[in-house]
Amino acid sequence: MKAYLGIFLFVGLLLAGCNERTVTTDIPGCTDPASINYNPEATVDDGTCMEPQPKQWGFVLEYTATWCGPCGSSGAPKMHEMYQVGDVVGITCHVDGDPMFNQELYNSFTSCRPTGGGIPSFWVGDQSGGNMGHLNTLMQRNPDAGVVFAAEKNGNKMDVKVLSKFFNAVSGDYYLSVYILESGIDGTTGEYEQNGASDPDYKHDFVLRSVATQSNAYGEKIASGNIQAGTSIRKDYSITLDPSWTNDVYVAAVLWKKDSGSGMYEYVNAFEVGNHESH
Repeated sequence: MKAYLGIFLFVGLLLAGCNERTVTTDIPGCTDPASINYNPEATVDDGTCMEPQPKQWGFVLEYTATWCGPCGSSGAPKMHEMYQVGDVVGITCHVDGDPMFNQELYNSFTSCRPTGGGIPSFWVGDQSGGNMGHLNTLMQRNPDAGVVFAAEKNGNKMDVKVLSKFFNAVSGDYYLSVYILESGIDGTTGEYEQNGASDPDYKHDFVLRSVATQSNAYGEKIASGNIQAGTSIRKDYSITLDPSWTNDVYVAAVLWKKDSGSGMYEYVNAFEVGNHESH
């Protein structure tokens, strides 16, 4: 009798142990601590890790205005054509007399990238009056550095985690700028109506709204002197968003190198998340 009782107790303990067994669930995410979007709670890498890659992005800056006829008929189509090449950061900086004019950022950009006396006016990288040929040449470079970021909108703030990385040993003063841009602004009626637009559904895209470094369009210095290959630099920003920016609000980051002689901010590389998906 005691033997049977012992067997029953043993089986009962086994069943109780089975009922109390904890079921574990894998958590997908980025498991690389060096990545900007590393998730310390992730147990399975899902291939989403973001690190700067030695790939050259294009950069196009356009000066434009709602009151400028050629800006609507030729400037905007040219801007979209270059942007659609792929892996290009495009920025439209609106000038005085336009409701999207930001005087501080306009003055900052024109300090070394002037309009040339008229609009629409373009810069492709460091090339004034740049065109598609200049863009293709620029994007064939082997960059000294790259940048990626992870951005998240929290209320009236855009929180941005940025990781810059130097692929080659370089020297000089390097700057990082993080921009808030807006696309999809209705340009068919009211104060935003675009003069000279041939598209009946004209939208203002790539509009420069803000920058993480207040009035300085060329950002803040993140590295100086002799910089070793493999150097990585992490920066975090929280940028206030205006409630009137109700369309496609997004982030772009650009690396610059400041020439010690001329003071020119030379274009290095850039990055944008979701490039070309909605613009």
